[in-house]
Amino acid sequence: MGIAAFVLGIISMVIGWIPFICFLALMTAIIGLIFGIIDAIKKSKTNDKNKGFGIAGLIISAIAIPIILIMSLVSIGIMVEETEPDTIRDRYYYDYDYDDDYDDWLDDWYDNYRRDRINDYKTI
Repeated sequence: MGIAAFVLGIISMVIGWIPFICFLALMTAIIGLIFGIIDAIKKSKTNDKNKGFGIAGLIISAIAIPIILIMSLVSIGIMVEETEPDTIRDRYYYDYDYDDDYDDWLDDWYDNYRRDRINDYKTI
C-alpha cells in the first residue's frame, strides 16, 4: 500500500497542475492520502522499519491537495470569465453583429426620425 500511495501521490501532483483535468487528480490524491495513512499506521503497529513509501505518499498527496484545489478555482474562474459578457453592450445584444448591421440600422433610424421631425415642423 505504501508504493500505491507514493504512485498515486506523484500522479496527483503532476495532473494537479493541469487546468480542467485537476478535478480528476483530487480523487487520486485523496486515495493516495488514505493509502499512506493506512500503510503508516499498519507498519507502525508491527514495528516495520520500511514505512518510507507510505510516508512519502502521504506527504506528496497532502501537498497535492491544496495545489489541486487552487487549480480547481483557477479552472472555475476561467470558465466563468469565458461565459460572462465583457461589456454592457454585449449583455443586451450578445448575438448581434454590432459593427455593420446595428450601426447601419441606428443611423437609418436616426435619419428617418430627424426627417419626420423636420416635416412635422414644416406643417406647423
